[in-house]
Amino acid sequence: MDILAGKYGKKIAYTALYAAALYLAFRYLFGLTAPFLIALLIVYLCNPLLKKVQKRTHIRREILLGGLLILALSLLAGCLWGMLSFGTVHAAQLGESVTLLQDKMNTALHDGCLFLEKNWGLDAAQTEKMLWERLNDLARDMRQNMGPEAARRSLACCRSILAAAAFLGISFIASLLLCRDYEKILRRLDGDPIFSLLWKFWQKTVSLIGGYLRAQGILMLLIMLIAAVGLLIGRVQGALPLAFLTGILDALPFIGSGIVLLPTALWQLLSGNIPGACGAVIAFVFCIVFRELLEPRLLGKQVGLFPVVMLFFVYAGVKLFGIFGIFSGPLYAVLFREGAVTLWRAEKTGEKN
Repeated sequence: MDILAGKYGKKIAYTALYAAALYLAFRYLFGLTAPFLIALLIVYLCNPLLKKVQKRTHIRREILLGGLLILALSLLAGCLWGMLSFGTVHAAQLGESVTLLQDKMNTALHDGCLFLEKNWGLDAAQTEKMLWERLNDLARDMRQNMGPEAARRSLACCRSILAAAAFLGISFIASLLLCRDYEKILRRLDGDPIFSLLWKFWQKTVSLIGGYLRAQGILMLLIMLIAAVGLLIGRVQGALPLAFLTGILDALPFIGSGIVLLPTALWQLLSGNIPGACGAVIAFVFCIVFRELLEPRLLGKQVGLFPVVMLFFVYAGVKLFGIFGIFSGPLYAVLFREGAVTLWRAEKTGEKN
């Protein structure tokens, strides 16, 4: 109570208010302002390069930025197309192997029923008939529910695609408009004390976010490398694309590397590739260990927070903001840290003055 009533009371109150305001902004305003914040980030990062190119080519910056963004979107679309093509090819191969897989399952089921009859005295024919009836009932229920569920998921997927397209479109247009007036806005606001304080806060925040993204990039590359080594040693077909997909999905807390490696291990086991199944399982274990050990350390080192603090914000972000909390949680930590430091410094300066 003495601390709250003393000289630190106002600082603590301001920090608490800032934390609450930041949470409300993340919860309710971030979705509305995200395209424009991304536009500001793009222009802020690209402006030095655009200035150099403009001096040599005399092409307006917004045109240069538009070409750069179109190139980046084209590369992203190419990567997505490659992943979809890879998935289509493997889906076709999987379809061709369904008959072989079904024969192996029939044989395994028949052998299992014979084993039960030999060791437990159960009638093999009756047991096999009962199991097939249960499997047929399960397949019939799945077919009945598959249609409505597929339609619902397809509609949700279409909505997500439209929302993503609108998000990218608004960000693209906002980037071009901001790029055209970027220097003029900075000159007009230059010298304003509030703007100077906010601009320093923005620059520091961008630097910390860059450190966070570098840490995530290092983790993704390590996971890709681990998965690639395990799958290549096991001679799994399409090991490199599968490793790339593993690294991407491992960054998502409720998906992780297991969504790729465990089905791969099962498929290799059913296909008779025992080394491939073992390689996929071992790679999965190593991915979990490396992610759990290195993520807090790398994030803490790059962002400037202790590993346990970063782990707390990752966990809290997932709990509060859902699946995207793995990104918004550390981002909240970065903004809160920098904002709190700025508030305490400003308050200290005010006390001296």
